[in-house]
Amino acid sequence: MGCCLSTSRDNRSAYATQTATEERRPEASSRGVSSTTAAAIPSNSARVVIRSSPDHLPLNENFNAPIRRHVWYSKRRLWNRAQLDQERKEFFETRVTGKPEIWAALSAAISLMHTGDLTTAQSIIDAAGVTVPTGDLCQGAYDEQGVLYRLPQCIVSDPENLVKSNLGEDDFDTDDGKLSLDEESGDELIADDAERRRDEKGKVSERDLIRVKARLSDRGGPDMVVTVGKTQNVAYIARKLQQEAEIPKTQRVKIAYLGKILKEHVPLVDQGWKQGNVINALVVARPSPSC
Repeated sequence: MGCCLSTSRDNRSAYATQTATEERRPEASSRGVSSTTAAAIPSNSARVVIRSSPDHLPLNENFNAPIRRHVWYSKRRLWNRAQLDQERKEFFETRVTGKPEIWAALSAAISLMHTGDLTTAQSIIDAAGVTVPTGDLCQGAYDEQGVLYRLPQCIVSDPENLVKSNLGEDDFDTDDGKLSLDEESGDELIADDAERRRDEKGKVSERDLIRVKARLSDRGGPDMVVTVGKTQNVAYIARKLQQEAEIPKTQRVKIAYLGKILKEHVPLVDQGWKQGNVINALVVARPSPSC
C-alpha cells in the first residue's frame, strides 16, 4: 500500500512540474523572449528547456568585415614606385596555388584600393565570394571553400615611407642584402619569389661548383650534401636544403657557421667557409605575415 502511495505522489509531482513548464512558456513569449531558439529535452520527470544564444553564427556562415586600407612602414627595405609596381606584377603572375579567378579579383580590388575606391573594391571582393575576417587583406582572405590567400603588405598598399625618387637599386641595400626580409611584416613572401626568379636565370659551370655538407637541426643525421655554385648565396643553399630534405613550407632554414648566423644574400665562400667544413642548417618556424 505504501508503494502505491509513493508511485501516485511521484506521478502528481511530474505532472505538476510539466504543467508549470508549459504554463511559463507563453509568459516568457509575452516578455519578448520568443526570438531565441528553444530546444526541449524530455526526461522522466519534466521537460527541460534550453535556449541557445542568438550571438552564435551558423556553421555555414563565415565572419566577414569590410575591407580597409592597410597602413605600414617598411623597416628593413626602402621601396620606390617602380619597384612596387614590378613586385606586384610579378606576384600575381606567379601564383600557383588557389584559384586564378580569386587572385584576379584580389588584384583588381587592390588596384582600386590604391586609388581610394574602397566601395568598388568591396563589391569585387563580395562578388568573388571572398571573405576578409579582419578587413585587412594582409591578415588573410578566404574563398568560399575556406582556402587561405596570403598577401604581403607591399602588395596590398604602399608603405608610408615610400621613396619618391628613382634611385638605383643599390641605394636600397641594407646590411643583410638587397632583398632583406622584414620578418614582422611578411615581406619574406616577396623575397622568396625574387630569389627563386634569380636562381633560374642561368646555370653554373661545373668548374665553379662546390659540395657543401650541412647538418640539419631537426634530425639526428646523416649530414646532407648539396652541390651549388661558388657565387650562389646562402639563401639559395638554404632553399636547396629545404627542398631536398623535404622540410615543410611552414618552416624555413637558416645557415650558421662557426656559431654565427650567415648573411643570406652573400655567398658562402665570402663568409669564411672552407671546403670540407660542415655548416649548420637550423630549421625554424616560418613567421606568419602579421601586418
